Amino acid sequence: MSRSVNKIILVGHMGRDPEVRDTPSGRRVANVSLATNYRVGSGGDAEERTSWHRLTLWGHLAQFAEEYVEKGDRVYVEGRLEYDSYERDGVTIPTAEVVVRELVLLSPPREREGEVAA
Repeated sequence: MSRSVNKIILVGHMGRDPEVRDTPSGRRVANVSLATNYRVGSGGDAEERTSWHRLTLWGHLAQFAEEYVEKGDRVYVEGRLEYDSYERDGVTIPTAEVVVRELVLLSPPREREGEVAA
């Protein structure tokens, strides 16, 4: 049997605050978008472009994101890429999302309302 790998690593900035909810079974899930930038061309003709990635976080990662992650934060994420599709007006629309296994907050910690910095 051959081994396969589905692993994606991204470093970028959160595009919005996490949307967190509980599933009917009581499991916590968070959805958020992540922006990564890259340059096309070279020298004075170089153009910076942004790619957007849909992230899904489950369980304790969803809880962490809800408490500590905000729009604009720089993060490292590691996970697997999943593809799906849905239909709208008879048209099949493909989707891709990163199911996150690890999230590291790279932005410096902020003072939260009501908290005192040490």
